[in-house]
Amino acid sequence: MSVDLNTDAAPISRAPLGLPLLAEIRKDPLGAASRLQSRYGDVARLTILFRRIYYFFSPEAARQILVDHHEDFEREARLLRIFESFQGRNVLTTEGPDWERQRRILTPGFAPKRIAGYMGLMRAAIDESVGDELPAEPGHSATVDVDFLTTRVTMDVILRTLFSHAATRAEASSVSTAIRALTRQSMREVFWAFVPPNWLPYPGRASKLKHLQTINALVRAHIKTRAGEPKGTNTEPDVLNMLLAACDDSPTTGSATLTSQEIHDNCFLLFSAGFDTASSALTWWIGLMATHPDVAAKLRREIDNENENPGASTMEAISRLPYLNATIREAMRLYPPSTALFTRVALRDVDIGATPVAKGTLVVVPIWHLHHDPRSFAEPYVFRPERFMPDAPKIARGAYLPFGAGPHFCLGQHFATIEMALIAAHFVENFDWCLEEGAVLPEPVVDIALKPQSTLRVRFTRRRKKTSS
Repeated sequence: MSVDLNTDAAPISRAPLGLPLLAEIRKDPLGAASRLQSRYGDVARLTILFRRIYYFFSPEAARQILVDHHEDFEREARLLRIFESFQGRNVLTTEGPDWERQRRILTPGFAPKRIAGYMGLMRAAIDESVGDELPAEPGHSATVDVDFLTTRVTMDVILRTLFSHAATRAEASSVSTAIRALTRQSMREVFWAFVPPNWLPYPGRASKLKHLQTINALVRAHIKTRAGEPKGTNTEPDVLNMLLAACDDSPTTGSATLTSQEIHDNCFLLFSAGFDTASSALTWWIGLMATHPDVAAKLRREIDNENENPGASTMEAISRLPYLNATIREAMRLYPPSTALFTRVALRDVDIGATPVAKGTLVVVPIWHLHHDPRSFAEPYVFRPERFMPDAPKIARGAYLPFGAGPHFCLGQHFATIEMALIAAHFVENFDWCLEEGAVLPEPVVDIALKPQSTLRVRFTRRRKKTSS
């Protein structure tokens, strides 16, 4: 398996203001970063529109920026404003005391014990959505667009776990279409010279407002319905009830609970981030399993063996499937869903290793390149789940960051991990699948989440259940 990043292409030009370089990064962020690494090594120092931008390609530097020196950096205010323009002020788009307060309030709601309470909702959504999209009769087959399939399933999961709401196929499609359109627009705005105010006409504004209305109306309707119910009558173990009840036991600033607007804005965040990351990771996982039948066979044996030992809780069963979790982690190494958002701005002069970083410098932690560094991963483009088995050698700190690191690591990491494991196990238990004849895995393209550049079509065949002797 290989990915063509055009590392042998001509060096990126040094034209005035760095505008050609900006265009290169916008067109092909993975390839542009690879050329920078090839030319400059572990640290590439750029100037674009009079701004200092440093790319750090070593895991040691990534660890220092995100963890050891996290107090010396902040997330880029401009990027946060772009996301705030459609998500509002949630735990992703805020910084400082506001972010700290929301993070403290929300963290207990995403602890493993709380996630275990969501698993029944997750499984119901998986069973119903997969049943709608793939054959139910043993031996029957269907060829599907994998990205569409994983989008449908993960959107159903997020709607069910957020609101205990079983979405129709049309509703799931409408919501995911709106989220994807907003994601593309935000990626477009990242490369603009300034963040336009809401009242100013700009390319994509009308479409953005339309899709915002779709998501906002859905979120408002569910919150309004829940708020109108007599207190204590709705005991569903869903995320909305968690948000409504979440409380900071040791408040230092502001309200100890989330405001109604903050509940709305964090629901929006879960829509935009909660389904697309898992969808992207599962799309690549399905493709990798289709092209590695030996891995798929080994995983199927693990799951079949676990099914012969009933009695454990779902959470316990998932924890007893190390190879399943290893295949997902390796898929996220090869195709990290989030590759575009790991940037920080230096709040003061600081040294990262031997490199002085001046206050105001934008630093980039290129996740794709850390995950494909041969110093950390032998044969880095080979799908090898054994890297993540319990008895495997330890991976260097800072080399594997699919959910980030430090205080801003992804709050929904455990949620996404369990969600993906449940969906993957369902597919392995119930289907065999392969690529269309002569097909290969598509090239990846950055669209906030890492997506296939062309349609990935896979043929699923319903397995025949084993009969007991």
